[in-house]
Amino acid sequence: KYKKYIIVNSRVHPGEANASFMMEGFLKMITSANNLQAEELRKRYIFKIIPICNPDGVIIGNYRTHLAGNDLNR
Repeated sequence: KYKKYIIVNSRVHPGEANASFMMEGFLKMITSANNLQAEELRKRYIFKIIPICNPDGVIIGNYRTHLAGNDLNR
């Protein structure tokens, strides 16, 4: 039986720091050993998780762009 994929990503725009807190909460929930909903989701889907899509932009403090100045969302 094939499972569908769910892709979860955050921090495309470096200035969206609240996305890091959301991702942390999601990771804690989906990996929880005693959460029945998380267990069911793991049974049904394969999760591909990208916690920071734009690490170079986050590191240098850009608001919307990466190191070369391009907006990865465009």
